[in-house]
Amino acid sequence: MMGEGSGRLWHPFWLVAGFLAAASITLLACMIVVTGPQFEALVHLQIPDFRLTGYERADVDAVMVALNGSPEAARLLRFLHLVPDMLLPAFYAGLCLMLLVRFSPGATVFHKPLSGFRWYLVLAVPVAYALFDYAENAVSLLLFPPATPTGDMARLLAGILPFLTRTKAMLFFIALILVLRFSLFREQSPDRAAPDSQA
Repeated sequence: MMGEGSGRLWHPFWLVAGFLAAASITLLACMIVVTGPQFEALVHLQIPDFRLTGYERADVDAVMVALNGSPEAARLLRFLHLVPDMLLPAFYAGLCLMLLVRFSPGATVFHKPLSGFRWYLVLAVPVAYALFDYAENAVSLLLFPPATPTGDMARLLAGILPFLTRTKAMLFFIALILVLRFSLFREQSPDRAAPDSQA
């Protein structure tokens, strides 16, 4: 029994899933524990991406003013958007997709099999999260120094950014809830077997 269980852990699916999970956790931890405090120490403001409870255009304007006076903070924020926050959406969305594709087929939602359009809708959640996260990164790179958008463009980007952050955060947690729902609290459709031993 132990040999069979150990063999499952080394299955390619679980090796890839483990890598994506470890990479996602590491990137998220570095961003929150390292980059966030460094940024706050420089400008005494929180990075907009991390304000999951929401923020307004006035908060974006305050960050822009602070970054104009702190090139070091501007470089730090640019690095965040170009490196860790470019990798995290791909790793996290990829992990969620892998787990949803493996565990959601044959499951039920409100005692009805998850299939057809509803199944594709579930799979679309992590993809939508990644797209919104990348859109947030793009807007931030176009808006914050060293970028120099024109007045009208700056106002447009500053108005869009809070919506992108809120939507990204919402989709991030919805994807997590769906993964937990179908992998840990899976209700199997009575007319289908769930051969968890396949992997």
